[in-house]
Amino acid sequence: MIPGYNDSPDELWQAAQFIASVSPDIPWHVTAFHPDYHRLESPPTRADALAQAADIGQEAGLKYVYAGNLPGRTGSLEDTHCPSCGKRLIHRRGYIILENLMEASGRCLACGTAVPGVWA
Repeated sequence: MIPGYNDSPDELWQAAQFIASVSPDIPWHVTAFHPDYHRLESPPTRADALAQAADIGQEAGLKYVYAGNLPGRTGSLEDTHCPSCGKRLIHRRGYIILENLMEASGRCLACGTAVPGVWA
């Protein structure tokens, strides 16, 4: 998300709705912009802006929304949660998995809900 360029709530809502229309199981990673290389005039994306984008994705019906590349600054939005019971299944900080509480078959240990993905 580039502040002032592609971060309007309407644009994020349209993107999230489109992804959800294909499948609510598609992960949506909203990531922060860092002013490097050619686009130095734009400010970095704030963590709270990523959280707002994640809220939009969840409201649109997406089950797996992640706010990334600001490790430790977006709370549980780095983690994978069970879409049925809400239990944290994969705990991350950045790209590092700190804890994996999923069955090898890709099911939630708490309620047995299958979580789409490659888990083995």
